[in-house]
Amino acid sequence: MADLCCQYTFVGIKLNDATPDTDRLILGEDGVTGLDGAPIRKEIDDQGQSDGSIVHPAFFGGRIITFKGFCHIRSVPVEMNDAYYTALNVLEAAVTAALQGALNSESALTWTPTGGSGKSILCTYGDQGGEIQFGGSMLEKSFTFTLVAANPTIS
Repeated sequence: MADLCCQYTFVGIKLNDATPDTDRLILGEDGVTGLDGAPIRKEIDDQGQSDGSIVHPAFFGGRIITFKGFCHIRSVPVEMNDAYYTALNVLEAAVTAALQGALNSESALTWTPTGGSGKSILCTYGDQGGEIQFGGSMLEKSFTFTLVAANPTIS
């Protein structure tokens, strides 16, 4: 299972940033999918693209990594006022700009599981349907976005 408590970093975006008084993205209960195990695909003959009867050894497929969570504003008191809305909008704009700046470019996703050693995988932002999306109310703003790793190996 992916570690929901450690800090993940991708193109300058820090998820679960522990820096005091920093506005951040935090992971929710189902915050990270796609980092467990290696995705497997199998080729099947005689109709390799649809079905068949001869099963070949498994090959690794691309890895799709999805992050889901909430915006956490810590730089100002959590109240429905202009300062809070501004901080929330600044956080959303910064995350969107960082991801759009890395569009279709391979970059490292890095993290260190609690009690473990550092991990990384090369990922690309820009999968259709996986763009950054913010939702929910202003006091419970959620986010989701997807990264794709053509090589599923985590080093």
